[in-house]
Amino acid sequence: MNLSRRSLIAALGACVCLPFTGCATGENTTSTGGSSSPGGGAWPRTITHPLGETTISKQPERIVSTSPVLTGTLLALNAPVIASGGSAPNAEGFDENGFFTHWSGLAKEKGVTVIYKNGELDLEAVIAQKPDLIIVAASGGDSQAESYAQLAGIALTVSVDYNEVGWEEATNTLATVTGQEVTAAERLKEYDEKLAVLKESMTPPSDPVQAIVFTPGQGSAFAKVGGPHDKILKKLGITLDGTDLSSKDVGVGGNTRNDFAFLSEEATVSALTSENLLLVGGDESYVTKLKSNPSYTNIPAVKSGKVVALGLPSFKLDYYSALDMAQHVAEAYKK
Repeated sequence: MNLSRRSLIAALGACVCLPFTGCATGENTTSTGGSSSPGGGAWPRTITHPLGETTISKQPERIVSTSPVLTGTLLALNAPVIASGGSAPNAEGFDENGFFTHWSGLAKEKGVTVIYKNGELDLEAVIAQKPDLIIVAASGGDSQAESYAQLAGIALTVSVDYNEVGWEEATNTLATVTGQEVTAAERLKEYDEKLAVLKESMTPPSDPVQAIVFTPGQGSAFAKVGGPHDKILKKLGITLDGTDLSSKDVGVGGNTRNDFAFLSEEATVSALTSENLLLVGGDESYVTKLKSNPSYTNIPAVKSGKVVALGLPSFKLDYYSALDMAQHVAEAYKK
């Protein structure tokens, strides 16, 4: 399945189940013991993850990622990711390999190979890379959870549910799995320092804001308090509207999620009450689309003119896209 931001919202109208959003979830846990590797801590270590339990005997040296979302995090960690699956080539926010444009340059620099595109898993291509570790998303549009057993038969395989834990937690989880804990600490410290600087450069709205993934005619997903996008806003001194939308949430695959509430277009229009609206995964063209859509003419944010695009990368968060989103926010509310 393609990892399209549109596929997330397309399920709203017909309540179609997105593959694997209902997979078993849970935090990854680790136990360690035995010898150590340079910079990699103690090995072996046993990882309990949403799809099983995996014991890794030594620090991985050849990692294949079947999740484009998690590939960005592996790159941020300087983990030895040698190949990755890709989404739809040249789709919005993706390059010709189906890699996210916000990290595809780094992937090319590091020689990361695309082993399949359009989210269509190619087991033979995975085998050809001779991985010693395979990373799988436990849920989401780029999940290969249904093929976990086959992948685990190729090499040690660990799953991470980035929808459940958020990008910072996913970063720490993957750092433990790959032995990159020191780099993870450095990246997260750098991130907090950069956001502190951005916060000083801006004047945040005094009232709560709303943040949505907007798709004309197909409803929207509202960012929830406590979710990954809210965490970024909070670090910048911005309060996300905490209105309970659970009664209007049509769910994805029949399930509610911790990061977004999914509303039909009619419910979206009535729920948009803030004078400040942030568009997750959207650029300025999305601001234009929303403002020119007759259904949204009378919402407070359009009347006030305070509709802010958070950038295409903000749809799926990792170190790079989270920082990009923060920069968009700071620019919109700069002093």
